[in-house]
Amino acid sequence: MNQLTLRKGLLLAASCMATVLAQAQENPNPNPEVDAFIEEEMTSEQLPGVATVIVKDGQIVWLQAYGLADVENQVPVSPNTSFLLASVSKLFTGLSAMHLASETDFSIDDDVNDYLPWQVAIPGYEDQPITPRQLMTHTSSIIDDFNTMDAYYDYPDPAISLAECMERYLTPGGVDYDPEDNFLEAAPGTEFEYSNMGTALNGYVVEVASGQPFDTYCNTHLFEPMCMENTAWFFADLDSANVARPHSWSNGTYTPYPHFGFADYPDGQLRSSAIDLANFMIACLNDGAFGEAQVLPEGTLDAMWTPQLGGVEGTMGLNWYEEVLFHDGGTATVWGHNGGEQGTSTDLYIDPVNNIGLCVLANGEGSGLFICDELYNYALSLDPASGYPSPCLTTSVLEVGTESSDRELVKVIDMLGRETKLRLNTPLIKIYSDGSTERVFITE
Repeated sequence: MNQLTLRKGLLLAASCMATVLAQAQENPNPNPEVDAFIEEEMTSEQLPGVATVIVKDGQIVWLQAYGLADVENQVPVSPNTSFLLASVSKLFTGLSAMHLASETDFSIDDDVNDYLPWQVAIPGYEDQPITPRQLMTHTSSIIDDFNTMDAYYDYPDPAISLAECMERYLTPGGVDYDPEDNFLEAAPGTEFEYSNMGTALNGYVVEVASGQPFDTYCNTHLFEPMCMENTAWFFADLDSANVARPHSWSNGTYTPYPHFGFADYPDGQLRSSAIDLANFMIACLNDGAFGEAQVLPEGTLDAMWTPQLGGVEGTMGLNWYEEVLFHDGGTATVWGHNGGEQGTSTDLYIDPVNNIGLCVLANGEGSGLFICDELYNYALSLDPASGYPSPCLTTSVLEVGTESSDRELVKVIDMLGRETKLRLNTPLIKIYSDGSTERVFITE
């Protein structure tokens, strides 16, 4: 086969796939009134760019992007734009611990000192164990000293490792150790206080217990099986042109922040897109399964969506918490998390009763909660049959060319058209030297 024929075959295959993806990413239920509400909220809350998605009964029933991912360069938001998730990241840190517990003898009720290379204890309660469950419910008595934590920020990714950060903050010999500012005067498990550093420690426990870097563990066991192609803990692992810039608002002007990260990254540094989070929510509402992949054992999400603390903090599950959304018929209690950082605001909520999931991602510092109310209200009226499955689970990629016994594999691409290697539990397309294509999904 000559190079011109091969090039034409590759271009045709890419064109077929691009057509399928473009169709799949259209909003299946456009609504001018919902658009107008969201645009008004963006103005009121000073949100330069917003990506929104609703899933229902396993289908994407709403997908719409608004505004700019980069105001200075006039880059529009798309459903594939990656946003800094801030504390919505904590859901995935908790899920990583639950996944590890399902695969090994690790337990979320173990003493974290069973795994750490050094010992951590609450001053005055050195004989009381700290457990991952406590870290996931903000009851470990490890608290945030923001004066210290500010030094953990760097651009665009942290300059010190998660391991070094944890040792510095939590061990008596650490340079950032402070028995008064880093810990409550309470035994672990007895008081609720929201803790970023507690979540970071949970991520580090997963790292040492699994023997893999925390981000690698999440990539392998969570993101890849859910086809989350625009999701990563580190900025360096994403296409920088596809990441929303965080913005502040002052004197009628948006000002971009530089992309940043922090060494305690499992508590808020994850970046992801509306499409990727649609996949995640579909898996959550399907008892941990996404397509043919059982990402989490059945019952895992139900356990995380169970109140853990009673009167201490009745809305707290395992990293997830209960939120109230308003709709025309009243209110609904859903499970999820919000996030806020410099230049970013995020919300993700799941209603397992009505099989609805919704997400609002913004690169400004206002709230998106009223947008969540509006989307939830609209979701209640939508017929799931009006939607479509996740683009990476569709089977409509066309095969181009003819089969040949002597054809050679030219490249492998993912569902976004990016060249990659063969990977487990990820929808892929093989492109051959004769211009033919083959859709593959390799399971473990």
